[in-house]
Amino acid sequence: MNKSVEYATKVLAGEIIAPSQVRKECENFLHEYNVLQHQKDYDFMWNDDIELFIDEIIKELYFARGAKSAHPMYENLALFQWFIIQNTFCWVYKEFPEKRKTREVILTVARKNAKSVLSCVIHIIAFFLDEENATHYIGSNTRQQANIIFEELVSIIKSSPNMLPLFNIKKTYVEFIPKNCKIVALSGDAQKADGTMVYVASVDELGASNDIFKMVSSLETGQFGPRNPLIIKISTSYPIENGFNYWNEAVEDLRKNTFADDRNPRKFGLIFTIDNPKERIQLNGRDAERWENPSVWPEANPLVAELDDLAEKLMEDYKTKKDIPTDFFLFKVKNLNMWMGANEGDGNFFVDQHTLKKSLFEPAGDWEWWRGKKQVLIGLDLSLRIDNTAVTFMWYNQADGCHYVKNLVFYPKDMEEFKSQKERIPYATWARSGYCQAIGQETVDFDELADIIINICQEYNIDIASVAYDTKYSRQLIAKLIDNLPMEVDHVKIEQNSRMLGDVISNLQGIIYEGKFRYAPNPLMESAFINGEIEFRQGKPYIRKGDKHRNKIDNLFSSFNAMKISMYMEQNHLYESDRKFFFEL
Repeated sequence: MNKSVEYATKVLAGEIIAPSQVRKECENFLHEYNVLQHQKDYDFMWNDDIELFIDEIIKELYFARGAKSAHPMYENLALFQWFIIQNTFCWVYKEFPEKRKTREVILTVARKNAKSVLSCVIHIIAFFLDEENATHYIGSNTRQQANIIFEELVSIIKSSPNMLPLFNIKKTYVEFIPKNCKIVALSGDAQKADGTMVYVASVDELGASNDIFKMVSSLETGQFGPRNPLIIKISTSYPIENGFNYWNEAVEDLRKNTFADDRNPRKFGLIFTIDNPKERIQLNGRDAERWENPSVWPEANPLVAELDDLAEKLMEDYKTKKDIPTDFFLFKVKNLNMWMGANEGDGNFFVDQHTLKKSLFEPAGDWEWWRGKKQVLIGLDLSLRIDNTAVTFMWYNQADGCHYVKNLVFYPKDMEEFKSQKERIPYATWARSGYCQAIGQETVDFDELADIIINICQEYNIDIASVAYDTKYSRQLIAKLIDNLPMEVDHVKIEQNSRMLGDVISNLQGIIYEGKFRYAPNPLMESAFINGEIEFRQGKPYIRKGDKHRNKIDNLFSSFNAMKISMYMEQNHLYESDRKFFFEL
């Protein structure tokens, strides 16, 4: 049986444990292999000759390291590895059989799942299948990391006696003699990839640095010339800082593509992460989260899913690390491939990413959804230059008991590039998506900010109940809002300290964990909430203010300010239905 068909069949039958995206990719593959390719109007077909040729290549390869050292790959590659290799090379255009369908491969998997070996095998196969005089590149965020893949490749070649004569191994590159091709290792410096003709590139550990996108973009730009360009992107998960990680976004784009009706056929990949890791379950008679159940760990560890003896090693790692907070945090991120906020390791975070994401409410991202809303609250957290200026629109829906928020973010134009570098956040990209906006040149223009808020309220007929703000830089802005926006409750000045905000922090945190919070999409807002680290001052919770660049929390404080008024309105029966009931009594 074709090994890809075997893998997909076993996954869908439940014989091999796999997460939802992998199961869907297997379903897509079988439909394409058994049905679509046989339809006359379908563009692609499976090339059996390429499949057989790949078999012959892999029969000559041997593992160089680990438990399978000196063992032949053909008998020992896992089925998920065959699935990736064959789907990378065997799909071709019917009209142009020399042209491959797949040009981008994405794989996220827990550590110790032989991802480096997989990259090396793909490079070797591409040497045999592709054009003469091709140059391959191995990239990563550091040269040391890129050299790990390069050294693995060299070791595999040296361990494969029938392959070794075909290669000329140098200190910084390897030549494939029959076709005058070579492969070079690069560091994370994008300039070192500029101006190159890139036939095949593999980039490892993309989650380690957001700056790696520069190298990836440079490599992809160099792929316009070759007939069969191919880029392989591979990484484990990494802690997320400021709510953004380039690799996390690349993985989520792949997930959307896998489940889309109009998929990009040239993008292929597998996401080995635990489904719904924070879902509450019963485990051995106690309340637990789904990731705590060892039976689901193979979802992130495909080698464990196919080789039972590896499960013991994973359990040993768990037992040795579970009592050491930092080690245990890294076990979840690396060994279970879980996406977690960088501050979740200390246990004092305001909210974890998985819980917050449950509250995402996309319709609130469109101002039309807010049209005609009454008793909307506005919270402000203002900054002139380095910090972001944050504005929170909050509406309490008494019908479902939920608080709905939409957050706006502003910064001065002159600071955009500096902030992007220091905070590792793509401000220009997110500004184009509407998540933030540059107003003012050297400092934030608060007069323009007031106009933006007023115009939104007037255009969408939003009635404002009150505005809450901190004391800095607010006089001119508040005066203009008061003159132009009728309010039910006087504007509220809030000192940012534990005495004023302690109860608000506890209340908003409780609302989120109770599932009574809904927010409009905005990655800057998500980063602020996830970055929040709680400390206690005089017995009351407060949010620690640390590095202004690595710990952005602006939208969290603007939300606290809005929540402060909401709590006041609830306590004093000022919301419309409460007020009506109160006066009837």
